[in-house]
Amino acid sequence: MRLDKFLFERRFVETRSKALHLIKTGNVRVNGKAVNKQSYTVDEGDRVEVTEGFRYVGRAGYKIEEVFRKLQFDVGGSNILDVGCSTGGFADFFLSRGAAKVTGVDIAGECVHEKILRNPAFVFHGGMDARDTKAMKAVLGEEKFDIISVDVSNMVLKDVLPGLNDFLNSGGLIAALFKPPYEAGEKISSAVRLAIVSKELTTALKKDYELAGKIYSPLRGGAGNRGTMEMFFVLRKKI
Repeated sequence: MRLDKFLFERRFVETRSKALHLIKTGNVRVNGKAVNKQSYTVDEGDRVEVTEGFRYVGRAGYKIEEVFRKLQFDVGGSNILDVGCSTGGFADFFLSRGAAKVTGVDIAGECVHEKILRNPAFVFHGGMDARDTKAMKAVLGEEKFDIISVDVSNMVLKDVLPGLNDFLNSGGLIAALFKPPYEAGEKISSAVRLAIVSKELTTALKKDYELAGKIYSPLRGGAGNRGTMEMFFVLRKKI
């Protein structure tokens, strides 16, 4: 049996994508030796061990962790809006680093992991389309956020980010994940190509934001985006 399938079927992990992550990060050993190929064949009687489990409820937690590590930005005490929170990987990272409050919004109604929902510092609003600024304001009111994270699917960032400017504190920042299959209609494995297709977004955001940086995601896309490179746009509100 393939190693990734073995981990999933024996309930080491909740999904095959999580199995892949553990394998690729060197956290799976077979008969005492680290194995980094998901196609490795596990035979009857082999001893399979997971040396480190998931720190976060989803792979996204590792992506956003890298952004704030590179920025050397302490999120402790921050009021954060997590747009497209999905399972809650980003939220898990923020909460684990001492965020004062994380408000999650997602177009799906029931998607957040129960671990995140149990945290009293987390508030969730489902059925929210981040492109609908009027609906967002009806729910969020006049609340302002120190950090806004964005990880959306089946929509493009240039339709989402302009409206989020109203919710950002002066001096606050946005970390938005650029996903080529949705933004450019293609899967990308080249940093050069990713830089080219992301230029249009950079131009579109100049009115509302200052570009503070671009940071490559340490993990490639999963599920339908498997294998594609992704990039975070780090933005600051123009004053």
